Amino acid sequence: PQPPVALAERCPLMLWSFIAYFVAPLGIAVWALLLSGLRPLQSISKAVIGLTMSIGGATLTIPMFIALFSAVAWSWETYALFGGRAPRSLTEADLARRWREERNWWILNFNLLLWLTNWR
Repeated sequence: PQPPVALAERCPLMLWSFIAYFVAPLGIAVWALLLSGLRPLQSISKAVIGLTMSIGGATLTIPMFIALFSAVAWSWETYALFGGRAPRSLTEADLARRWREERNWWILNFNLLLWLTNWR
């Protein structure tokens, strides 16, 4: 049996699963409905885009919040990926970590562009 995984180690995995399997597909659906050219579908998309949320004194629409969150996460992942680590001999674990960081970076690039487009 494998040892249990700590919650602190699972949180980033849950975040990436949430982005990859919910936030990005929602953005694609909203974007596709906006570009459909059919007024009923566009009105559904505009209703989703028009939803607001308040955090403290700031009121943001859903696309604004997701784009802002994606920009912060993109900055974090960019630093993790290109942060100036000294080159060394890479083990398989190092290569696997780097591959995950690159995958996350590309997911965030796509997600950020998608939600900025939806926000427009």
